[in-house]
Amino acid sequence: MNGPRIVVVGAGIAGLVAARRLLQRRPDVRLAVLEAQSRPGGLVHTERTSDGFLVEHGPDAFVTDRPAALDLVRDLGIAERLIGTLPARHGAFVLHRGHLVPIPQGFALVAPVRLGPWLRTPLLSWSGKLRAGLDLILPRGPQCDDESLASFVGRRLGEEVLERLAGPLLGGIYGVDPERLSVAATVPRLREAERRHRSVILGLRRTARGDPSQPQTSGVRYGLFASFDRGLGVLVDALCGAIGGALRLGCPVRGLRRGDDGAAWLVSTDGEALEADAVLLAVPAPAASGLLAPHAPQLADALDALEHGGSVLVQLGYRREQVAHPLDGYGYLVPRAERRAVSAVTWSSSKWAGRAPPGHVLLRVFPAPHAASEPRELDDDALLALARAELADTLGVRSEPVLARVVRHNATLPRPIVGHLGRLERIDALVAELPTIELAGAWRVGVGIPDAVRSGFLAADRLLDKLRASVPDPH
Repeated sequence: MNGPRIVVVGAGIAGLVAARRLLQRRPDVRLAVLEAQSRPGGLVHTERTSDGFLVEHGPDAFVTDRPAALDLVRDLGIAERLIGTLPARHGAFVLHRGHLVPIPQGFALVAPVRLGPWLRTPLLSWSGKLRAGLDLILPRGPQCDDESLASFVGRRLGEEVLERLAGPLLGGIYGVDPERLSVAATVPRLREAERRHRSVILGLRRTARGDPSQPQTSGVRYGLFASFDRGLGVLVDALCGAIGGALRLGCPVRGLRRGDDGAAWLVSTDGEALEADAVLLAVPAPAASGLLAPHAPQLADALDALEHGGSVLVQLGYRREQVAHPLDGYGYLVPRAERRAVSAVTWSSSKWAGRAPPGHVLLRVFPAPHAASEPRELDDDALLALARAELADTLGVRSEPVLARVVRHNATLPRPIVGHLGRLERIDALVAELPTIELAGAWRVGVGIPDAVRSGFLAADRLLDKLRASVPDPH
């Protein structure tokens, strides 16, 4: 007996994971995975150049403290290809008054868990350090559903910690000003630390005790990051192999409508309409909204209520002798007070093995959204000039790069502003009412690869449950 006809729209990580899960649970499923682009993977895109550079056009790693991605890697049989970050003298730096200063060792999220390095760091004044120390005696803050990072860090640890450490770190990751970034959606551990332990510093220190994954280098917990020997494209290739001929590239979906019988869906592409008993939309929220607006206007409105933004990334390769700085870390963050045109620079070849050919380095430059000109409005030549000027000033790079890439991502990246979790809860409730449609994507549960994996997995299970409820499952 033929199984259900299911169309998955979108072949990013969430869509590929959902397709694989559908085939695992229902091997008889008649599956089509439609991807508008000429390649799968969505934001995950690894370029391997002929001269030996390995360039990640999107994320360059995933975190391992959330199990979904690691479980998938093991299940796909590619765990032996995992790599961790290279050892380095320092972790991350912060640009402070024109100089690169290491983030103090034992700095966890937004607070110190080791006293000595915190007292010695020049990143904060003595008044700033004392103000941060008041967290140890301050009472718990008022109970609320959500608040901004600026509000939370400002009241617990003070403005200097916010401006020089927490803001550049977390605001840069999510591309959101600290005044708007949701603490509940991005760093719930901070709220939990305050609620359970009253003091954020005490709460994070107690959590860190006995945790071997806490780094000895400074800044972000780099021991929690992983990639593959040949980049994140290894994961995309393995997922594509698992779903076989179901994948159709260069196949944009133009519309979604009910079939004549009122039960099936017709998924319109260029030149044909595919019949489907169920549809799984693994696309960014704005794209899902456009497809669902005629059928579920309330859901479309809820999806439109999510804020989205784009990003720009400049990647430059140099011969090692062209860079004066020792690159003895993983990169640096730039506080807004420095009034620079970039928000961060990552030293990819210092962070991961095999990212540049011998005798070369690869650097990733993130233009700042708060610069005088919106980065996405600049052309490629202007962005390259901006990035090169930054590297000349901070790293002493004076020569022409041997590799240059400008990567643009459209306004499809969710921005978790205050109230984000409440908006997601409404979306979840409305999706649950749709009988044969599901939505997947990292935006439903977070922003990273583990979130995309988990979302795809759960969406596939929910869709099969919906199908079972509408049509008896012979299995």
